[in-house]
Amino acid sequence: MPRIITVSSGKGGVGKTTFAVNFALTLSRVAPTILVDLDTGTSSVRNTLDTPVSKDLYHFFRKGQLLTDCVTHLDPTLDPQGLFKDFSFIAAPMHSIEEITNWNDSSRWKLVHAINQLPAEFVVLDLRAGLDANVIDFLPLSNSGILVFTPHHPAATLAAGDIVKSLLFRKLRFIFSTDSPFFRKHGALANQHRMVNELLDQVEDVYEDNLPNLDAFLQDLLMSLGPSPYLETIINVVHSFGVYFVLNMFDGVEESYDTAVRPFVDYLKNGLSAHLKLTNLGWVIKDDAIHSANCNRRPILLQPIEQKRTPLPLDPVMRELASLESSVFGLPEPKDITPLTKPTPDELLNISDRSPLDRQLEILNTMFRTEGSLQVRNNFAYITHRVLHIVRSLPADSFGQNRLLTPLEIFHKVFPDLPS
Repeated sequence: MPRIITVSSGKGGVGKTTFAVNFALTLSRVAPTILVDLDTGTSSVRNTLDTPVSKDLYHFFRKGQLLTDCVTHLDPTLDPQGLFKDFSFIAAPMHSIEEITNWNDSSRWKLVHAINQLPAEFVVLDLRAGLDANVIDFLPLSNSGILVFTPHHPAATLAAGDIVKSLLFRKLRFIFSTDSPFFRKHGALANQHRMVNELLDQVEDVYEDNLPNLDAFLQDLLMSLGPSPYLETIINVVHSFGVYFVLNMFDGVEESYDTAVRPFVDYLKNGLSAHLKLTNLGWVIKDDAIHSANCNRRPILLQPIEQKRTPLPLDPVMRELASLESSVFGLPEPKDITPLTKPTPDELLNISDRSPLDRQLEILNTMFRTEGSLQVRNNFAYITHRVLHIVRSLPADSFGQNRLLTPLEIFHKVFPDLPS
């Protein structure tokens, strides 16, 4: 089954497209991967890859071309060794075009159906920053996809939390709408139904402080109704929702935790629920070479790597991580100088779909002892193995999705056992 993985951010400026491009490149080391640029107002993916594009989303919407005909492969000069031969992308139009930048319902569902037919095991969607219909309709039903934020943009961290909130309430509103099979099945409880929706309004409204989050809402509901199908349904939705995030421009354990991870977790806990399933997929270190590579339209994973054999000082950030590792796994404390008697492994060349969990630990060990661009490559190798482990070991709804869903398909997905 294919896996469609969304990459989104609450605001711009967090390196979302940079992450999406390099993440898709890394996934292509495992299986055919197509990156789709749905940030149609900026054409960021096209501007990041120095590759001629003959057809893009303009040709899909305006010229009636099949979406599969708009797939572009890397120019051989960017990948002379063919390491990323299974990577391809679909570019946004060169310039902003109103009807393509802001789709109507017909255009949106036309694109949804076409994305579901793409011939790839992995489809990565680079969504526009923020939250509107052209973002939320492409996000999964039961998880967040990959949220990208950074210690350098606190407002974007909280905005990423708003994406989670919108997804959860989207599903709850659908379940408890008067058109839903749930309402028809429990129609005799009309007063309870109305009360539940009114309480949901209070939780969703940030200006109301009577019910600060869904946990308080559930407590109030339990006291008012006792055990009920409403209570059970909301608990199942909240407790099964997966939140996955990547910390970009990582620049130190303590600083990144204090300025990004902790505010994000606190925001979700205090404003939504303490029972969400949060997973940190990894981090990408802050490196000026990443920006330079983007400006040269040759992403950092496509840059040639020079292996060093001379002893290297252990980077302060990596020393901090290594100390943490040594305390958890019982490894020796790091030294200021790491002797390199042989080249440090480029883990990007050794992506393995057979034992992704074991490879995570091996790559962690390598990351703590590398620097510069090679460290960035190993960051993406680690994140990809984390994703592969989740994809191979958990149900499809736990991370990403097998297909984008139309409203009718969402209806049947939410209520598989009820007549439509």
